[in-house]
Amino acid sequence: MTDPQNTIAITGLIQERVIKRIVFAPKGLTIEQPFGIRQSKFIACDSIAAFRFGVRELRGYKFSFGRQYFIEIKNFNCEIYRIKLNSVFGIKRKEYYRTWAELLQNTWDFYLDNQLNYYTELYNIQQLFELSGVTFHADGISWDKNNHLPWDKIAIKSYQNYFMIHHTDNARQYKCCVFSIDWNAVVLQSLLKEIVREHSRSRRTMRRGL
Repeated sequence: MTDPQNTIAITGLIQERVIKRIVFAPKGLTIEQPFGIRQSKFIACDSIAAFRFGVRELRGYKFSFGRQYFIEIKNFNCEIYRIKLNSVFGIKRKEYYRTWAELLQNTWDFYLDNQLNYYTELYNIQQLFELSGVTFHADGISWDKNNHLPWDKIAIKSYQNYFMIHHTDNARQYKCCVFSIDWNAVVLQSLLKEIVREHSRSRRTMRRGL
């Protein structure tokens, strides 16, 4: 039985010719450029260290003329691999957005879900670790010497391009994590949400038992 894989083809802005193929497989990610002068790039699964994504405006001197949908993957040697889809003057804007969303989902399913499981295990054994600028302790999280939140005082607000961590009783004590800037911010968001839900369930169970 062969390993499962998924291939996403990216067509050109004007022509329908495939200009790039992204191949997702358990062993790693391959970026193919069938008609380009550059060779295919392979990123081994166990070399993927971090990930970020976002949407940028393409701007001229006085106005915006398009959007760039991008995904960036960094390996443990700090080499960065980029996948970019540029929509100019609205051409293929919806198509590129759908392709970008599909690329994000596959990146998560094939690679980042394993990272989430790894950090979840570190949390479960109460191992001190850092993720996307946030340090995890046995009793809560911190992001500098002046900001420490215990598990029962963490609130999370999620938005399209970023999310915020803040103290439940003091909204001024917060940290903002931007998906397009902060590496692995989406992994941090998923991990924190699950831990906060877990502590909330534990508190409700304790109250019912009193």
